[in-house]
Amino acid sequence: MKIDEAQLLVEEAIKKSYQDFSEDTTWQPVISTRTQLNYILDALYNRNDRSKLKDIIIGIIAVREFEANYEDFSNMIYKVVEIVDLIKKGRI
Repeated sequence: MKIDEAQLLVEEAIKKSYQDFSEDTTWQPVISTRTQLNYILDALYNRNDRSKLKDIIIGIIAVREFEANYEDFSNMIYKVVEIVDLIKKGRI
């Protein structure tokens, strides 16, 4: 996967989070997922040191909180998890 493809996918996941959930949601799984997605996007644009990638848990959140009722969003999150793995391995 190329970096621009990864950036686009993460951006689409962020947009989807705002389509499926309100901007001012107080549901912590959504808030945490958005925070992590933005961190991942910043990593892809080299706007952070990537040191917190080891703490990304959006895959776990997707399984527990989103998979049953928000399948499309969950599937996007799983693709982002694959991107995080590629970043960690230095392939992106």
